[in-house]
Amino acid sequence: MISTILLAIFGLIAALLVTFIVMPHVIKTMRKRHRVGIDVHKLEKPEVAEMGGVGILVGVIIGCLVLFVGSLFASGFFDFRILVFLAVILLAGLIGTIDDVKTLGPKVKPVLTAIACLPILLYSWGLVLLGATPHLSTAYNPRPHLPFLGQTQLSIVYPLLIPFAIAIPANAVNMIDIFNGVMPLTSILMFVALLFVSLYLMAIGIPGAELGVLFSCVMIGVLIAYYYFNRYPAKTFAGDTGSLIVGAALGATAVMGRVEIVAIIALLPAIMNAFYSLVSIGGLLERRQMRERPTVFQSDGTLADSKNSEAPFTLTRLILARGPLTEQRIILSLATLTLASSVLAILTVFLIPFNSVYVLVWPLNLSFVIVPICLIFGVYFALRKKDHMGLRISGLISIMVGVWALGMAGFALLDYLIVVIQSELWPIAGILFVFSWLALWHFSTRLYYRYEVRNSKTVYQTTS
Repeated sequence: MISTILLAIFGLIAALLVTFIVMPHVIKTMRKRHRVGIDVHKLEKPEVAEMGGVGILVGVIIGCLVLFVGSLFASGFFDFRILVFLAVILLAGLIGTIDDVKTLGPKVKPVLTAIACLPILLYSWGLVLLGATPHLSTAYNPRPHLPFLGQTQLSIVYPLLIPFAIAIPANAVNMIDIFNGVMPLTSILMFVALLFVSLYLMAIGIPGAELGVLFSCVMIGVLIAYYYFNRYPAKTFAGDTGSLIVGAALGATAVMGRVEIVAIIALLPAIMNAFYSLVSIGGLLERRQMRERPTVFQSDGTLADSKNSEAPFTLTRLILARGPLTEQRIILSLATLTLASSVLAILTVFLIPFNSVYVLVWPLNLSFVIVPICLIFGVYFALRKKDHMGLRISGLISIMVGVWALGMAGFALLDYLIVVIQSELWPIAGILFVFSWLALWHFSTRLYYRYEVRNSKTVYQTTS
């Protein structure tokens, strides 16, 4: 375990230093080649170098190579799963680069990012054919640990879900990358959550958890360096090259590091943003194809919620429903939401039975979840009374905690149907629960938005 932690630290430092050194050259090169975009959320509309994701890609490559070489000294053999992770990143980066240069269709891009999972599947199937032990050697384990249910057996279904495990995070991160520093800042928080959980899983002997530690550290190093150049006011934009790489890395870390459910919960704000947008526009659309933007830029430099019925419904609109905010305050709000989701992701581990000891300490584990939830709601009321920004995120935190709690209740229901009464109707009950859960999530959000709008006294001062 110590050797893995030391290797992870070396990977983090290497990725951070390389990204920090390379980024100025990437910015200079993109400006020379006129690869620039307009920062539409600034009064002066400055030109900003695009495709900063190239620097992210270089940092990940070097970080992974350090891990690969170091694995020989840490474990006595080269760990080729590191190269599998790198192959996923390279495919995602290639897709993002093509999209930045030629613009892929809104339906083509998710399909291509799903294909980026092929290295994970091909490597694992190849080892199985060679007679390797699947849960110890392959790049994924078809027996994920889930809240209440414990270790499950999904040998047929799990491989079918892996393309979604790469495509959904990749595109969700891409859709939330709309303000200076938001993508790296929120992603750092998510990878820190994965790191903490992976360290815990590695300590209790879960095979594959060491990969979660290694990959999370490399991505944290890369993103810290990139954040320096992307923070407000941004010197570069990641483009689809960068956002697809980061999202694919999150998905690959979740699958290969055995932290699937934790990653989903940490990603909740980005998933919420994507869910609201897709439901409101009725399908997939590129940002460039949207007739109306979700926000209105005002002459005083603030952003306000768009009241146009054709504007997509997004997480940013929910934050702005009560009134305008500066870009910095929106960034802070999104980061705070991700911090809350990351805390929930870490707490979820206490609801997952990894061994028989869990049954004996179940009430204690549950208390570790209930107490922090009470603290979160305490922060909610404190923010609502004392901090104006709290009016923008306290309700959203409540919705997010509610979505999480209902999801956990769904797992508890499945555990009761499968284990306690051994009902054969659990698949139908599970499907009905999922649809009910999504509907309740959607309508509660809409009700919250209408409530915020009714309490808004926004005066719009649009500017060109």
